[in-house]
Amino acid sequence: MKSLYGKRAKPMPSYLASEEEMKWYSFCVKNNIRISPYGIQNSTDQWKIAISIGPYKRGEKPHLSPSTYDRNTIWPEYYKMCEYYYNKYKN
Repeated sequence: MKSLYGKRAKPMPSYLASEEEMKWYSFCVKNNIRISPYGIQNSTDQWKIAISIGPYKRGEKPHLSPSTYDRNTIWPEYYKMCEYYYNKYKN
């Protein structure tokens, strides 16, 4: 599959989330906290993490993490973000 930027797109690395990580993820989904990997233009192996909170609004721009993550760190950091928001907003 060829990407729009001329580089060959690579699939995201696989990761098996623990029960605890799935609990954090589910909490975020149920509470309108959208967290997702965000590909960096012209890079096939680096991502930032995008975060949007609240109801979806057309054209909204997510907040991006200041750090970049590679294939080995993207999913653990993703679930750390889910954990952060779980701890911040749980009752």
